[in-house]
Amino acid sequence: MGAATHLGINLSEYDAVILTLIPHYDELIDAAGAAVGALARPAPAVVDLGTGSGALAQAILKASPKARVTGIDEDAGMLAMAEKRLKGRITVIHGNFETIPIPGCDVISASFALHHIRTSRRKAALYRRAFAALKRGGLIVSADCCLASAAALQRSDRANWLAHLRQNCSPAKAEGYLKAWAKEDVYFTLEQEMDLLRRAGFKAEIAFRKTCFAVVVGLK
Repeated sequence: MGAATHLGINLSEYDAVILTLIPHYDELIDAAGAAVGALARPAPAVVDLGTGSGALAQAILKASPKARVTGIDEDAGMLAMAEKRLKGRITVIHGNFETIPIPGCDVISASFALHHIRTSRRKAALYRRAFAALKRGGLIVSADCCLASAAALQRSDRANWLAHLRQNCSPAKAEGYLKAWAKEDVYFTLEQEMDLLRRAGFKAEIAFRKTCFAVVVGLK
Protein backbone atom coordinates (compact mmCIF):
# COMPACT_ATOMS: atom_id res chain seq x y z
CA MET A 1 0.00 0.00 0.00
CA GLY A 2 1.33 3.44 -0.92
CA ALA A 3 1.78 6.11 1.74
CA ALA A 4 -1.01 8.34 0.44
CA THR A 5 -3.48 5.45 0.31
CA HIS A 6 -2.47 4.32 3.78
CA LEU A 7 -3.10 7.80 5.19
CA GLY A 8 -6.23 8.37 3.11
CA ILE A 9 -4.90 11.48 1.34
CA ASN A 10 -3.82 12.61 -2.12
CA LEU A 11 -0.11 12.24 -2.79
CA SER A 12 0.21 15.92 -3.74
CA GLU A 13 -1.17 16.89 -0.30
CA TYR A 14 1.21 14.71 1.70
CA ASP A 15 3.59 17.32 3.10
CA ALA A 16 0.80 19.64 4.21
CA VAL A 17 -1.54 16.98 5.57
CA ILE A 18 1.07 15.02 7.52
CA LEU A 19 1.40 18.01 9.87
CA THR A 20 -2.29 17.72 10.75
CA LEU A 21 -2.03 13.96 11.33
CA ILE A 22 1.16 13.59 13.36
CA PRO A 23 1.67 15.70 16.50
CA HIS A 24 5.09 17.37 16.83
CA TYR A 25 6.00 16.24 13.30
CA ASP A 26 8.35 19.14 12.52
CA GLU A 27 10.05 18.84 15.89
CA LEU A 28 10.63 15.13 15.38
CA ILE A 29 12.07 15.59 11.90
CA ASP A 30 14.33 18.43 13.04
CA ALA A 31 15.54 16.42 16.05
CA ALA A 32 16.36 13.43 13.85
CA GLY A 33 18.24 15.65 11.40
CA ALA A 34 20.14 17.28 14.26
CA ALA A 35 21.17 13.85 15.58
CA VAL A 36 22.81 13.13 12.24
CA GLY A 37 24.39 16.60 12.19
CA ALA A 38 26.00 15.87 15.55
CA LEU A 39 27.96 12.99 13.99
CA ALA A 40 31.53 14.23 13.65
CA ARG A 41 31.90 13.38 9.95
CA PRO A 42 32.04 16.08 7.27
CA ALA A 43 30.34 14.14 4.48
CA PRO A 44 28.49 11.15 5.92
CA ALA A 45 26.94 8.54 3.66
CA VAL A 46 23.28 8.35 4.71
CA VAL A 47 20.73 5.67 3.83
CA ASP A 48 17.18 6.86 4.52
CA LEU A 49 14.75 3.97 4.90
CA GLY A 50 11.19 4.60 3.69
CA THR A 51 12.32 8.04 2.56
CA GLY A 52 8.81 9.15 1.58
CA SER A 53 8.63 12.74 0.37
CA GLY A 54 12.19 13.39 1.56
CA ALA A 55 11.37 15.48 4.65
CA LEU A 56 13.92 13.75 6.88
CA ALA A 57 16.51 13.66 4.10
CA GLN A 58 16.07 17.41 3.74
CA ALA A 59 16.53 17.94 7.48
CA ILE A 60 19.68 15.81 7.41
CA LEU A 61 21.10 17.84 4.53
CA LYS A 62 20.31 21.03 6.42
CA ALA A 63 22.20 19.77 9.47
CA SER A 64 24.99 18.13 7.44
CA PRO A 65 25.15 19.91 4.06
CA LYS A 66 27.81 17.62 2.58
CA ALA A 67 25.93 14.42 3.40
CA ARG A 68 25.47 11.94 0.56
CA VAL A 69 21.91 10.65 0.87
CA THR A 70 20.39 7.50 -0.60
CA GLY A 71 16.64 7.09 -0.16
CA ILE A 72 14.92 3.69 -0.25
CA ASP A 73 11.16 3.42 -0.69
CA GLU A 74 8.79 1.00 -2.40
CA ASP A 75 6.37 3.82 -3.30
CA ALA A 76 7.55 5.21 -6.65
CA GLY A 77 5.31 8.26 -6.30
CA MET A 78 6.91 9.23 -3.01
CA LEU A 79 10.40 8.75 -4.44
CA ALA A 80 9.52 11.12 -7.26
CA MET A 81 8.44 13.69 -4.65
CA ALA A 82 11.73 13.26 -2.79
CA GLU A 83 13.74 13.74 -5.98
CA LYS A 84 11.79 16.89 -6.84
CA ARG A 85 12.14 18.24 -3.31
CA LEU A 86 15.89 17.65 -3.04
CA LYS A 87 16.84 18.65 -6.59
CA GLY A 88 19.61 16.17 -7.31
CA ARG A 89 20.85 15.83 -3.73
CA ILE A 90 19.42 12.34 -3.23
CA THR A 91 19.96 9.01 -4.97
CA VAL A 92 16.85 6.86 -4.87
CA ILE A 93 16.36 3.10 -4.77
CA HIS A 94 12.91 1.68 -5.49
CA GLY A 95 12.30 -1.29 -3.22
CA ASN A 96 11.35 -2.65 0.19
CA PHE A 97 13.99 -1.77 2.79
CA GLU A 98 13.28 -5.00 4.67
CA THR A 99 14.41 -7.14 1.77
CA ILE A 100 16.91 -5.23 -0.40
CA PRO A 101 20.56 -4.85 0.70
CA ILE A 102 21.39 -1.78 2.78
CA PRO A 103 24.49 -0.10 1.29
CA GLY A 104 27.47 0.44 3.56
CA CYS A 105 27.12 3.85 5.21
CA ASP A 106 27.74 6.14 8.16
CA VAL A 107 24.08 6.77 8.99
CA ILE A 108 20.81 4.89 8.59
CA SER A 109 17.74 7.06 9.10
CA ALA A 110 13.98 6.56 9.11
CA SER A 111 10.92 8.63 9.92
CA PHE A 112 7.52 7.00 10.41
CA ALA A 113 8.70 4.02 8.40
CA LEU A 114 9.75 1.34 10.86
CA HIS A 115 6.25 1.04 12.35
CA HIS A 116 5.36 -0.88 9.18
CA ILE A 117 7.52 -3.73 10.51
CA ARG A 118 4.86 -5.77 12.26
CA THR A 119 6.81 -8.17 14.50
CA SER A 120 9.70 -7.88 16.92
CA ARG A 121 11.48 -10.70 15.06
CA ARG A 122 11.41 -8.74 11.79
CA LYS A 123 12.45 -5.51 13.48
CA ALA A 124 15.32 -7.27 15.26
CA ALA A 125 16.47 -8.59 11.88
CA LEU A 126 16.34 -5.08 10.39
CA TYR A 127 18.40 -3.67 13.27
CA ARG A 128 20.99 -6.44 12.85
CA ARG A 129 21.25 -5.66 9.14
CA ALA A 130 21.59 -1.97 9.95
CA PHE A 131 24.38 -2.69 12.43
CA ALA A 132 26.24 -4.74 9.82
CA ALA A 133 25.85 -2.02 7.15
CA LEU A 134 27.09 0.83 9.35
CA LYS A 135 30.73 1.80 9.64
CA ARG A 136 32.29 1.86 13.09
CA GLY A 137 31.10 4.98 14.92
CA GLY A 138 28.02 5.25 12.71
CA LEU A 139 24.44 5.51 13.87
CA ILE A 140 20.85 4.62 13.16
CA VAL A 141 18.21 7.26 13.92
CA SER A 142 14.46 6.73 13.80
CA ALA A 143 11.60 9.17 14.42
CA ASP A 144 8.35 7.36 15.15
CA CYS A 145 5.57 6.60 17.57
CA CYS A 146 7.03 4.77 20.58
CA LEU A 147 4.45 3.84 23.18
CA ALA A 148 4.80 4.29 26.90
CA SER A 149 5.04 1.07 28.91
CA ALA A 150 2.28 2.00 31.38
CA ALA A 151 -1.30 1.55 30.17
CA ALA A 152 -2.41 4.81 31.81
CA LEU A 153 0.24 6.76 29.91
CA GLN A 154 -0.72 5.02 26.67
CA ARG A 155 -4.31 6.15 27.16
CA SER A 156 -3.19 9.71 27.87
CA ASP A 157 -0.94 9.78 24.79
CA ARG A 158 -3.74 8.43 22.61
CA ALA A 159 -6.06 11.13 23.92
CA ASN A 160 -3.46 13.77 23.04
CA TRP A 161 -3.14 12.34 19.52
CA LEU A 162 -6.91 12.40 19.08
CA ALA A 163 -7.00 16.01 20.29
CA HIS A 164 -4.43 16.91 17.65
CA LEU A 165 -6.46 15.21 14.92
CA ARG A 166 -9.67 16.90 16.07
CA GLN A 167 -8.18 20.29 15.30
CA ASN A 168 -8.81 19.50 11.63
CA CYS A 169 -11.58 16.88 11.59
CA SER A 170 -14.56 15.53 13.50
CA PRO A 171 -14.14 13.29 16.56
CA ALA A 172 -15.52 10.34 14.58
CA LYS A 173 -13.06 10.86 11.76
CA ALA A 174 -10.18 11.21 14.24
CA GLU A 175 -11.07 7.84 15.78
CA GLY A 176 -11.41 6.41 12.29
CA TYR A 177 -7.87 7.47 11.39
CA LEU A 178 -6.32 5.67 14.35
CA LYS A 179 -8.40 2.54 13.79
CA ALA A 180 -7.54 2.45 10.07
CA TRP A 181 -3.82 2.94 10.67
CA ALA A 182 -3.82 0.19 13.29
CA LYS A 183 -4.58 -2.32 10.53
CA GLU A 184 -1.11 -1.75 9.07
CA ASP A 185 1.00 0.03 11.70
CA VAL A 186 2.51 -1.58 14.79
CA TYR A 187 3.88 0.64 17.54
CA PHE A 188 6.35 -0.89 19.98
CA THR A 189 6.98 0.63 23.37
CA LEU A 190 10.01 2.86 23.73
CA GLU A 191 11.47 0.31 26.12
CA GLN A 192 11.07 -2.44 23.49
CA GLU A 193 12.70 -0.29 20.80
CA MET A 194 15.68 0.43 23.01
CA ASP A 195 16.02 -3.25 23.91
CA LEU A 196 15.92 -4.32 20.25
CA LEU A 197 18.63 -1.81 19.38
CA ARG A 198 20.83 -2.99 22.23
CA ARG A 199 20.36 -6.65 21.30
CA ALA A 200 21.51 -5.80 17.76
CA GLY A 201 24.74 -4.38 19.21
CA PHE A 202 23.92 -0.67 19.42
CA LYS A 203 24.31 1.73 22.30
CA ALA A 204 20.77 3.10 22.44
CA GLU A 205 19.89 6.71 23.25
CA ILE A 206 16.77 8.91 23.20
CA ALA A 207 17.36 12.13 21.26
CA PHE A 208 13.81 13.51 21.60
CA ARG A 209 10.52 12.52 23.20
CA LYS A 210 7.14 14.18 23.47
CA THR A 211 3.99 12.20 24.39
CA CYS A 212 4.17 8.95 22.41
CA PHE A 213 6.58 10.28 19.76
CA ALA A 214 10.32 9.89 19.96
CA VAL A 215 13.60 10.00 18.11
CA VAL A 216 15.72 7.02 19.07
CA VAL A 217 19.39 6.67 18.17
CA GLY A 218 21.57 3.60 18.03
CA LEU A 219 25.34 4.15 18.08
CA LYS A 220 27.69 1.52 16.69
